[in-house]
Amino acid sequence: MVSVGRSSSRSITAAVRVVVEWGVAGLALGTCVAAVGAQGGRWNDRLDLLTHFAPVWLASGLVSLLLAMLVLRRRRRWTFAALSLIAVISATTLMAVDLRRLPDRYAAADPARTLKIITFNAWTRNRDIREVARWVAAENPDILVLQEGAKPLADAIRAETSLQVFEGSGVLIATRANPLEKHVAWETRFLAGGPTELSWVVLRGPDGAPFTVAGVHCGWPIPARAAWADAQKITALLNTMDRSRTILAGDFNSTQWSFRQRAADAAFGLERRDRAHLTWPARLPMSHGTRFPWPFLSIDHLYAGGAWRTVSVKRGPEMGSDHYPLVSTLAWVAVP
Repeated sequence: MVSVGRSSSRSITAAVRVVVEWGVAGLALGTCVAAVGAQGGRWNDRLDLLTHFAPVWLASGLVSLLLAMLVLRRRRRWTFAALSLIAVISATTLMAVDLRRLPDRYAAADPARTLKIITFNAWTRNRDIREVARWVAAENPDILVLQEGAKPLADAIRAETSLQVFEGSGVLIATRANPLEKHVAWETRFLAGGPTELSWVVLRGPDGAPFTVAGVHCGWPIPARAAWADAQKITALLNTMDRSRTILAGDFNSTQWSFRQRAADAAFGLERRDRAHLTWPARLPMSHGTRFPWPFLSIDHLYAGGAWRTVSVKRGPEMGSDHYPLVSTLAWVAVP
C-alpha cells in the first residue's frame, strides 16, 4: 500500500512538472514569436497590430526568462531562456522610441505662462459622471479635452466648474478663458475612412497672439485603411494651423510603439509629450465595465508645437471609464 501510494505521488508530481515545463516553454516561444513578429509591422499593417502590445511582450519575456531559469532543465533551460531574451530585446527596441526620450527637460516654470491640460475619454457607459466633474473641478485645469462626453457630463462640468464648455462633434473642449473661435472639422468627414471626431478652439496666448487647442477621437487601428485615414485627416487639419503654437490631445486608439503611429507622428509635425503613460484599460469594455488591475496600452496622447515646453505629464485616477485621464502642464516659451 505504501509503495503504491508513493508511486502514485511521484506520478502526479512528474505530470505536474511536465505541465509546468510545457507551460513555461509555450510562454517563452509564444512571446518570442509575437515580439519578433511585431518588427514586421515596418512592412505589414497586420503585423503592426502586435507592436501595440510591446509592454505585454516585454513583461511576458521577463517572466518567461525567470521561469525558464528556475523551472526548466539543462538544454531546455538555455533554449527557452534564449527565446525569452530575444523577446525582451525585441520589445525593448520597439519601446525605445520612448525609453531613449524619457523626460529630462521637465523644469519649473512661471505659473502665469503655463497651461494645465487634461485629456480624458470619459466613456459613454460611465456611471460616475458626478465624480468626474468634481475631480475636474479639484484639478482646476486651464483646458479640458473630453472624448465620449455625453450631455449629462457636459452639464455636470458646467455646474461644478467655471469652464467655458464647447461641445464639438464627439469631442468636448472646456477652457478657463473664453475662446476666440470654435470649430468642428465637418469637412474631414468627406475624406476616406470612417468619421474622425475632430474639434478645436482658438485661444489668446501669453504673448497676445492666438494659439489652437485641437481635440481628437480616432478609431481603432483596424482596419488599417481607416487608421491611416485618421492620420491623414488630422494632418490635413494641422496644415491649416501654425504648428509651433498648436496643442493636439485626445484618444488616438493607437500606441506610439506602432510603426503606423510613428509615421503619423512625423506627419503631424508636433512633439508628443507623453512618454509610456499607460492609460487603457482601467475597466474592461465588456463584462459590464469590470475593473482591470493594470493598464497595458498607451493610447491617449498629448502633442504640442515648439512654443510649448513640457513641465509635467502624469496619469490621473480611475473614474468609471475604461480609460485613465492624462494630466499635463505646458509652459509657454518665446519663439523667434
